[in-house]
Amino acid sequence: MRRIAVVIAFFALAAPARAAAPASVELTACIPRDRAAEFEARMGQVEETAKLKMRFTLQARKPGKKAYRRVAAPGFSDWTTADPGTSRYVFTRRVEGLIGPARYRAMVRFKWLDARGKTILSARRYSKVCRQPDHRPNLKVKALSHEGKHRYVALVANTGRTATGVFELQVTLAGTPLDPVSVDSLEPHTQRLVTVRGPVCTPGSALTATADPLDLVDEHHEADNVFSAPCE
Repeated sequence: MRRIAVVIAFFALAAPARAAAPASVELTACIPRDRAAEFEARMGQVEETAKLKMRFTLQARKPGKKAYRRVAAPGFSDWTTADPGTSRYVFTRRVEGLIGPARYRAMVRFKWLDARGKTILSARRYSKVCRQPDHRPNLKVKALSHEGKHRYVALVANTGRTATGVFELQVTLAGTPLDPVSVDSLEPHTQRLVTVRGPVCTPGSALTATADPLDLVDEHHEADNVFSAPCE
């Protein structure tokens, strides 16, 4: 038993450990306002390599999810190959139009091939995360008042990150909806007074203003589209 143990130890010492693959990927730019991210992958030469290859994959993880999932993006999924004789290969991928809220990263596969096309070494690396917020608009009715006999004025804001597009505002008086009013698009972080005309209200009766009553605007948060107040 002792002799066998010695022989095993000899082979363990004689087998050289393979060095870590010379490869990395970095998040070089994360630009939430442009909904963009940029990743740079690098790989170095290993012995007997004739060809260097790499392939980017874009991955995303949404809030409440534990796993990252592959996301289709132009240029992500195709193998790129370095020119013959290249000893150090650097490649950059930029992606735009990212949809939040989500966290994005790049997963890059690397391959070192010999002159016959056989894989000598392969590796996989992950970049740091680019966090993208929710870019959608968000309509919020902040106030509602009765001004004059036939005028109801609502203060409507867009607290989101993109423009709302044209939408409607509707006032309901004592349970009776008035004709909706069309409102021009609101830019991010702007607000506007919107006037709706209708019959005289009885003091104490309920007034309600609803922005986008048909839910045509894709918003970050829908619960603040309505504001209620008693008629004075």
